[in-house]
Amino acid sequence: MSRTTEEGSEKQRKHLASDTSQDTPLMTLFRDYSRTLVDKNDKYERVYKTSRDITVRSKRIIFSLQRIPGLDGDEREKILSSAASDLREIEQTQMKYIAQELVDEEPYQFVYAYTGGLQEYIEALSLHHFLTTDKIIGHSDIQERLSFGSSEEDNDVVPMSVLVQPKEYILGIADLTGELMRFCIKCVSTGDFEVCYRICDVLKRIHGGFLSLGYIPLRELYYKFTVFRSSLHKVEEACYSLQLRKSEVPAEMLGDVFAMYDADESHQEFI
Repeated sequence: MSRTTEEGSEKQRKHLASDTSQDTPLMTLFRDYSRTLVDKNDKYERVYKTSRDITVRSKRIIFSLQRIPGLDGDEREKILSSAASDLREIEQTQMKYIAQELVDEEPYQFVYAYTGGLQEYIEALSLHHFLTTDKIIGHSDIQERLSFGSSEEDNDVVPMSVLVQPKEYILGIADLTGELMRFCIKCVSTGDFEVCYRICDVLKRIHGGFLSLGYIPLRELYYKFTVFRSSLHKVEEACYSLQLRKSEVPAEMLGDVFAMYDADESHQEFI
């Protein structure tokens, strides 16, 4: 009799486990939580993949802008125009897609999914902005470019935006300093010396801005600031050596003299 009772209880437990119609309210609630988490993880992955695409496209823009030193005016304008078009396309495709994914979501939960692509985009945008205006683009200007639905051309779009935290902006500008250093060294070798002096002045102002931030417990920023100081040192040495050699070498030959200068540490003895 007891064996029959145990077998009946076992069958009943299996039936309850397989029959979702008899789930308790608590189980139903946890199933809702599970679906919510799965949907959020899927969205996180989609945003992350889009961020990687932004990184690739932004790097290509940076590479194209680094070809400018030594080119004539028409070629320079052609590259700048192409870069501006590519940046706008990134904003209207990948960035807008991320903004759409984050509608009705807490953006801070997804920041780490797109921070890499955003920093690379800021680096490319700020380099292009500097080459066209000799100025560093501001945080509010970047946030405005990544806000959609507020202009007449976006009337059919719900207002949305990609969150640009001050941290991402600072890290993107820190990356920019390395690109400005490379651009400066290329300009030295091509004889465009005035650009080198302007870049040196800008890097000094950026350095002062970083110092005014004080201590920020952010490991990534500490690493990038260390690289930035190295880049500033290389630019200052190049400009200093350029100023000294002006009195030794004719102006038309300075480009050839500095063509051997490289940004690597192994070439520091040239200065």
